[in-house]
Amino acid sequence: MNPLYYQPSGRFSVGGIVLLLLGGLVAAVPLAFAYTYAVWYIPFIYLNFFFTLIFGWAIGWVLQKLVKSGHLRNPTLAGLLGVVVGLWGWYVQWCVYITLLAGAGEVEQFGSRFSVAHTSFDFNFFLGFLLSPGETLSILPELAENGTWSLFKMNVSGVLLYLVWLAELALILVFSWILPMSKAKEPYSEVAEQWAEKTVLPHPAAHFDDPAATIAALEAADWNHLQLRPAQLSDTTSHGRLNVYRAPADPDCCYLSLENVSFELDKDGKSSEKTADVLEYLRVPPQTFQELHARFSAVEALNQEHS
Repeated sequence: MNPLYYQPSGRFSVGGIVLLLLGGLVAAVPLAFAYTYAVWYIPFIYLNFFFTLIFGWAIGWVLQKLVKSGHLRNPTLAGLLGVVVGLWGWYVQWCVYITLLAGAGEVEQFGSRFSVAHTSFDFNFFLGFLLSPGETLSILPELAENGTWSLFKMNVSGVLLYLVWLAELALILVFSWILPMSKAKEPYSEVAEQWAEKTVLPHPAAHFDDPAATIAALEAADWNHLQLRPAQLSDTTSHGRLNVYRAPADPDCCYLSLENVSFELDKDGKSSEKTADVLEYLRVPPQTFQELHARFSAVEALNQEHS
């Protein structure tokens, strides 16, 4: 354990675990309904991947909020419980989908490439599937054999369809694992029993061309190593960014994270931001924290530009 960096205490409470699990399991149900209905009624199979991304991210986002509310500072536990919730969300969406299949009726064509099957939702069917996981999961091999959708007029079934389902499950579980775990890793004051608040300092730093040298300098408390980005450079020039963390009721709970920011142009000439972590959660003395905050604030930077 490196004392120069924040290390989660690993602490948790029974109430925090119950809140994460119960809240996550409950929230996953309406999210699964929204996801399944979007996949069912929007006849663009190419969007399914993005729907899955949104579904997985939404579950992870809810879990992050529950980790914060439950003061869960054990990243591994938060991640494992998140996976449980992710699996539940994945299972619920299958229950919804199979219920819609059971109620499917007339198919409406939209040109030669898209179609939507009108359906009805029977809550008793849904509840029966939800309470019978063995029966529900036993339906999947039959669906895989016959296929549930087509691509370029080719019915997707068998091994290929299993691979698609596996990829969807992986996306959901990755978000369910990473997002709550990342929240549990954030700085927390055990003295004040509160999370440190993150602030992105508004004025950019000079780009960290040699991350290893930057890390070595800051670990040696050479804070002058951090320099403001020259004023004459444009906003889309590669630069460094300072993220600071401080607990409102604990002035000694101060941490610093750095990242490099670069910009890339797509084929249409639009710029997109790319970030790369340089260091994360370095402990900073309270006085130094205040100095960095003032130095990289917008007012201080403006004064420097005109001096």
